Amino acid sequence: MKNFNLIATLILCLFMGFSLTAQEEEKEAKSKSGFFVKVNVGYGFSAIPTVQGNDYNMASDGTSLSSIGRIYGTAAPGVYPGIGIGYMINDYIGFQLAFDYSFGRSKVQEVTFEDLPAGLTIAGQEFNLLNAYIVQERTFRTKQVRLMPSVIVKGGDKKIAPYARFGVVLPLAGSTITDVNATLTSSEVGLPDVIAGFLPFDLDGVSLGGNVVGKAETKGQFSIGFDAALGMEYQVTDLISIFGELQATALTIKSKQTKVSQYDGTYQLENSPVTLDELFNAVGLLGIDLDLTTLGLYQNIDEVPLSEKEINYVDELNSSTNSPFFPDSFDENRASDELGRRENYSSIGINLGIKFNF
Repeated sequence: MKNFNLIATLILCLFMGFSLTAQEEEKEAKSKSGFFVKVNVGYGFSAIPTVQGNDYNMASDGTSLSSIGRIYGTAAPGVYPGIGIGYMINDYIGFQLAFDYSFGRSKVQEVTFEDLPAGLTIAGQEFNLLNAYIVQERTFRTKQVRLMPSVIVKGGDKKIAPYARFGVVLPLAGSTITDVNATLTSSEVGLPDVIAGFLPFDLDGVSLGGNVVGKAETKGQFSIGFDAALGMEYQVTDLISIFGELQATALTIKSKQTKVSQYDGTYQLENSPVTLDELFNAVGLLGIDLDLTTLGLYQNIDEVPLSEKEINYVDELNSSTNSPFFPDSFDENRASDELGRRENYSSIGINLGIKFNF
């Protein structure tokens, strides 16, 4: 009887042990999977710099070039806060769906040097009024809302665990704002003798100067990029972890359309006995229509032709597109077409954040 009681006791203890072990295993299994939410903020630095434009340096005389160089960089540098939700299948594999909002910082994109020949046609004869050039300084700021689905590979359920993630980048919305500051400088204003001889003032040594401040917004087409990160996660409690990671993004976006929203131009005659309006009025008395728009210059956005303030980007220019390269079909009262280009948004960044495990 005693042996029977002993055996029964041993069997009962064994079953209790199995039961406790099963409960622990079940508890442990539950800890290996589950949903999580994370919040982070990061900063991206330029990666894979590409040509952003040309840098034209003026000579000391202010009327000629001394050198021309390239400007390299990307449109990516800036702050990007983000939020994500994901699910860990086990201690090692999981999935994540993240959103971030990128604030690209302003930087000089290009300084251009452009000849601006301005002509006037009288009785079928063209006269050159100005030999002028424009120096443009363009800066830009980017903003993007991006969706980033990715796969997570983690180094187990540890207090401090390394991990890697990789996936794609899908820009959902955003644009690039370009600010333009242009300075116009001309050589001596040269009116033909048929006009100058009838004016009550002398234009010898007179030149035209001016400044233009403008703003344009460029939107892109749907594009797909790639994103990857290496990081470390520290488990503060069962519910809260903090993490830091090094993130790399490879993304280029093909431009779709540019619209000019601001154009403010101011111009004046230099070393002149008269103002611009007085010059135009005097020439008008001779029956000749001359104003700033005749010279291809504008004072406000309403004066700018639609073809210069709205641009669509295409893969090929031909007679069916609206381009000045095909003058027979070009209409300045319609949006113009230009060859498309790709903007570089690739970056290497640092992310810091907090993760909530459920």
